[in-house]
Amino acid sequence: MTNQPHMIDLREMVEKHLGKPLAASTKAALWRCPVCPPERHSLLLVSSNQHKCLGRCVCDGGASEWMRSEEQLTDELIMLEATA
Repeated sequence: MTNQPHMIDLREMVEKHLGKPLAASTKAALWRCPVCPPERHSLLLVSSNQHKCLGRCVCDGGASEWMRSEEQLTDELIMLEATA
């Protein structure tokens, strides 16, 4: 029995921050991009391990910041499990 770390699904992480997606399938989900101006109607496409703003400006929908904070929490949990 191997103890593999839990992989975080990016869709779950984004849903925590932005709420339910506008549309979703088994492969990806769409949210309004929280970084782009509302008048652009840009969409943030998120799959389990990738994210991309579909707008004209170059941004990541703020997901990089969320990923860093989630990775820090995951690393802390792994360290706690290892010491237990």
